Amino acid sequence: MARRKIKRENGTGSVYKRSDMKRRPWVAVTPTRYDVDGEKLVAEREIIGYYATAQEAKDALEDYRRHPTTKLNMTWEELYDEWSELHFREISHQMVDCYKAAWTKMLPLRDVLVREIRTGQLQSIVDAHSSLSKSSLEKLRALSNQMMEYAMQNDIIHKNYAKFIRLPKKEKTVKDCFSDLELKKIEQAVGVIPWADAILMMCYTGFRVTEFLTLTPHCYDRQAGTLTGGLKTDAGRDRVVPVHHKIKPLLENWIAKGGDTIICNNDGSPMNANYFRKHKYYPALESIGVRKLSPHATRHTFATRLATAGARPEDIQALAGHEDYSMTANVYIHKDVEALREAVERMG
Repeated sequence: MARRKIKRENGTGSVYKRSDMKRRPWVAVTPTRYDVDGEKLVAEREIIGYYATAQEAKDALEDYRRHPTTKLNMTWEELYDEWSELHFREISHQMVDCYKAAWTKMLPLRDVLVREIRTGQLQSIVDAHSSLSKSSLEKLRALSNQMMEYAMQNDIIHKNYAKFIRLPKKEKTVKDCFSDLELKKIEQAVGVIPWADAILMMCYTGFRVTEFLTLTPHCYDRQAGTLTGGLKTDAGRDRVVPVHHKIKPLLENWIAKGGDTIICNNDGSPMNANYFRKHKYYPALESIGVRKLSPHATRHTFATRLATAGARPEDIQALAGHEDYSMTANVYIHKDVEALREAVERMG
């Protein structure tokens, strides 16, 4: 391999041309880095990249000299490993699972250098999974964005190409919920069909399935008649939900079991959401004889019945823990529990 080198000052890196390469023959190499360990001198250099012209190689070298980094040749997977180790400490287990699921869609880029990734490559990943739900695609974009931001913080890149990802338009779908007749059948199945009580409690509290399964006996204020829980958003975290009179005895029966969580396994240990769906929730609905709607349908049932009963929009937002309520809270600074209780009891 013959090289034609452009002479530069010592310690400023190098640019040379490889005669055996046609498309991008110009190579930019980092300056020598010295690490003094006693009398031993260690030199380490890295290739910044391959370029079509000498000027492009010089520009790349100058850019590196302005923003030097020890992570020049970090791959997308290495970036994910480093980013996730820090980020996953600060978020819920549910959010960790969401990001891990999103990462599996990005595996085609795992060995690509971060500094070589552009919007088109990230967009192709999103486009390849356009059939996913809107929330899944948003999580995919969010993961790309946060990883790119982390790369910028470490001078690996100087532009966040993930910000230009465009999500496919999704038609709005009507969220299904249990009808009045179905809810009545669930209520009549309590005490007859196992886990009908838990499903009814979900329909009257509006917690997401993971939130519902992580409620502990300490979340219940018997004197005030409220449950405090919620995980996903700032608006939904630690929200107060008054306990409807229909489910109060069911709730207290579960608490009497003495489990670590209110809804628990036979040994009192917390129950996994996937296990609950597969082995408790869906079999119970089948035995009751109602549609096998997802656990999230209980939240829509809760919100729909509140709206039908005439509850105010701001009360529904507060009880369901929707993000929109964070804006409403600027006007309704404090929400009286009694006002929320009145809204819940209107469901009948």
